[in-house]
Amino acid sequence: MNSKGLRELAIIIIITILGTYFFSYVAFIVFQNKYPSSLLEIWKHWDTVGYLDIAERGYSSTTVGERHLRIVFFPFYPFLIRLFAFVFKNYMLSALIVSNLAYVFAAYHLYKLVLLDYPKEDAIRAVIYFSIFPTSYFLHAAFTESAFLALTIGSFYYGRKEKWFISSLLGMFACATRINGIIMFPALLTEYLLQKGFKISNIKKDISWISLVPLGFVSYLIINYIVFDDPFKFIEFQKGHWSKTLTYPWYGLLGAWGSAWWRSPTERMLVGWAELIFGVFGFILILWSMFYLRKSYVIYMFIIWLTITSTSFLLSTPRYTLSIFPLFISLSLIGRREELNYLITFVSFLFLGLFLTLFIQGRWAF
Repeated sequence: MNSKGLRELAIIIIITILGTYFFSYVAFIVFQNKYPSSLLEIWKHWDTVGYLDIAERGYSSTTVGERHLRIVFFPFYPFLIRLFAFVFKNYMLSALIVSNLAYVFAAYHLYKLVLLDYPKEDAIRAVIYFSIFPTSYFLHAAFTESAFLALTIGSFYYGRKEKWFISSLLGMFACATRINGIIMFPALLTEYLLQKGFKISNIKKDISWISLVPLGFVSYLIINYIVFDDPFKFIEFQKGHWSKTLTYPWYGLLGAWGSAWWRSPTERMLVGWAELIFGVFGFILILWSMFYLRKSYVIYMFIIWLTITSTSFLLSTPRYTLSIFPLFISLSLIGRREELNYLITFVSFLFLGLFLTLFIQGRWAF
């Protein structure tokens, strides 16, 4: 990476982080008509409470309150929060530091990953689109998005560089961060075989490192077993408490379409149309990517899209779409046309501002 590229990347990262927190602070004051007790508190919403609780107290089988339900959250992100809390003595601050460091790691490796196939302009544009995606504020919140993306993008990058131990290790940690981290196993295996021309004679011993990847998920199953004597207890809670079950992807999409017509106006936009639009948007872009991106990227994109949409009802599709990081490479290629670059940038900024404003008020924003 040349110094100019590094400087541009640093500017994007700094502006993104400072701009996100400055906007959130101002928006809170304007819409709440009061000053927040601290910047940390206006970011403490939804799943954040669960991750902080796990980081501080671990998992529990107690049925008092909802602590037992937090087994559905994977362990690696809370583990990182706890590590940083030893230094900073504040779990919320530690969570935001972890998320932002992970965002920096993800943006840096996304840039380097794109550079392996395309010129610097495409790499910079991919990082910009990644940083201003409508739900990209989750990269700076106490959620798993930035940690998961740092691990998956890094895993792909080091796999492309044929550093399979590092790649697989990052893939393993991704599996311990989110359930769809298991997708890294077939994706990395495809990438390995792609590099070997899909010829058995070219396969070497280093392919065995990829077997490390599922161990992250196995570690999560072990935690389920230790806490509940059932390695698949999380599935029971997903179904019983959140009514989430696996089904065909069109069920969720059709459900979102239907709900867009009977809900209240706000929910029509946020629960109906947003879920449907982002689900369809992801699918269309995956189809486009089949002709322009590497097979390993497309396999990752398609399987992760299936994990998002193959559910009894769509929930947080706009946020989960952020995890399909090769989409930003595809958008970067599309954005080579100046008018499309302006369109993507303008639309992204508009909805990023809207969704972030809702989020810092504690309202539902994916």
